[in-house]
Formats: sequence, C-alpha cells, structure tokens
Amino acid sequence: MEPSPDVPLEEITWHSPQHVQMMGGFLHSNNILFYFAESPFFDPTSNNASLALQAMHNENLRPFIETRGAFEGRLKTMQGLEFIVAHDPLLEAAAANAAAVARGEQPKEASNVWVIRKQMRRRSAAMGGQDDVQVLATYFVVGDSVFMAPSVWSVVGRRMLSTVTSLTKVLSTASALLTFSPSYGHSYLPHVPKSLEPTQLGQQSAQQSKETTPMPDMSGDKTTSRSALADASTTTLNASALQDARDFAETLNLLARYGNEYIDETPLAGEPGSFIFTKASASAAEQLSVAGAGAQASRQNIRSGATTPVPFGAGRPASVQPDSTKGKAADRPPAATKDKGKKRKSKIGSMSQ
Repeated sequence: MEPSPDVPLEEITWHSPQHVQMMGGFLHSNNILFYFAESPFFDPTSNNASLALQAMHNENLRPFIETRGAFEGRLKTMQGLEFIVAHDPLLEAAAANAAAVARGEQPKEASNVWVIRKQMRRRSAAMGGQDDVQVLATYFVVGDSVFMAPSVWSVVGRRMLSTVTSLTKVLSTASALLTFSPSYGHSYLPHVPKSLEPTQLGQQSAQQSKETTPMPDMSGDKTTSRSALADASTTTLNASALQDARDFAETLNLLARYGNEYIDETPLAGEPGSFIFTKASASAAEQLSVAGAGAQASRQNIRSGATTPVPFGAGRPASVQPDSTKGKAADRPPAATKDKGKKRKSKIGSMSQ
C-alpha cells in the first residue's frame, strides 16, 4: 500500500487486520518485522526486503527469517538501510515478571507497544571496529496500528508556528484598539479631556455608548436592549466620576499653590518693571494715613488723661476738590448778582414813569 505523495508520513496511521489473521491472529517477536513490511513506511530497497527475497529462493538462508534474533543478526553483517526492533514489549514483560516472581509479587501484563527504527549501517575502516549506525526515523506499533513518530524539527516547528499564529492574532486585535493624540501620544484607552464640561461629557459618553451598543434585534428582544441601556448608563457614570475626581484633584492643587495669596486692594497700572499707583490707590493711601493719625491722637489722649474729643471727620478722608473745579467756580459770576441788577433796573424804570 503506497501512501499519497501529498500526505506526509507523520500524518498517516496504517493497520491491516487481514495480515494479522494471516500471521496467526496476533503479533509477536518473530512476525512484527514482516507485518511492518506491509505498511507504507517500509522501504523495499532496504536490506530487510533483499534478505527476505533471498530466503524465499534459497533454502540455506531460510533459517535467518524464522526468528527475529537470527534475522537481525544477519542484518548486522550487512551494510545499508535496515529496519530493526528497538523495543520488544514481550521480552520486557517476561523480564519484569521474572523479577516480580522472585520478589513474590504478581506479574504484570505486557504494554503491547513496539518500537521500530529505520537506520543506516556503515562499515568502519578499521578491522574489528564497531559499525557506524545512523538513526533516520522511529515508528510505533500499538496493537495492530502503525504510525511514524514526529521528528524534533517538526515538533518545534509546529509549536513555533502555533505561537506565532497566536501572537499575530493578538497583535491584530490590539492594533485596532490603539489610538494617538498629540497631547497623550499612543494609548489603548480613550482619554477624557480635563476642560470638558459636564454637559459635553455626558454627550460624549452617550456617543461612545451608542457606538459600542449593539442594535436591538428586529424581533423585539427586550433583554438585549436592557443590557445595552445598562452598559450605556454605566459608561456615563464612570466617565462623570472620573471627571469629578480630576476636578477635585485640580482644586486641591490650586489651593495648595495659591491658598496664601490675595488680590491687592490698590490696583496697579503699567507694565512689569514700571508699575504705578492709580488714583484709587492714592485715595486709599490718604485714607490709611488719616486713620493712622486719628489712632495715634487717641492713644496720646488716653496716656495724658485728657478728655479732648477727637475732631469730627478726623477718621474720615477729607474731601479734596480738583484744581480745575476751583478755577471754573472763580471765573463764573454769582447768580445773585445778576438778579440784583435786574431789580435795580426795574425800580429805576418805575420811578421815571
């Protein structure tokens, strides 16, 4: 039975109950290699095939194929490709049972797992030296099923392929979640701006919840709509709580930095390096000076024991009229003078009549 050239031998499992029946109904040490020779894993150009073919036509070589020990002993005298039994479960079970009986224990059953190796034998150059044997493949026979053991390269290669495939899926999924902003850079979670108002925050969270909320089914599934509303409300609450926490932290920071500073009562005008006091500041300075004088006079009176009253308006700022107002009042003629002149003219007129 030849395997398909497109299917690797590592993925093939072969068994033939007909050959097992022809060989006595079960597999043992003397027929395991001949049963394996019927599988697609066997190479017809090996020394096993050539020795079996020679024994069929030469009676002198027939004893070499009657037992496995004689067959493998003949193969060791040849060089080239060969198949040998590396593990015999029957011999192992016989040795284990003998040791168990010697210890007084019950014997155990055989595992029924055979190990066959494909190897290349080469003669050494030196006389009497050991042969150079290179193992090419390993096969297992479990019951009547034969399969090939995978190589280390194939096992490591498949594990690496599985790892790379999983990493590729993870990276492709994570790349869709990556966002970039000039202020925060690359991130996998959306950032909430600090200057966002509560109304805008609610609108933005509602938009995000609408994007992530699945549309309800046309059949009117109420469970899906309720879960979507719950998710949207949870997202809104989380976003508002996060904004409140940031505002509170910023308030504490401002209090710690500027809590001991106050606004000046006398405003300044000008540029840095050339500040000047305004008129309001001058009047405030006069008020402070007058108040200071009144307080000093009261202290002196208390010390001397006099009861001189404090002059009225000592604690109040004196009303100062601008010079421009005084000049205008002096230039204007008094209103009473005009009225008197009119009365005199009227009297003179009456007398002349």
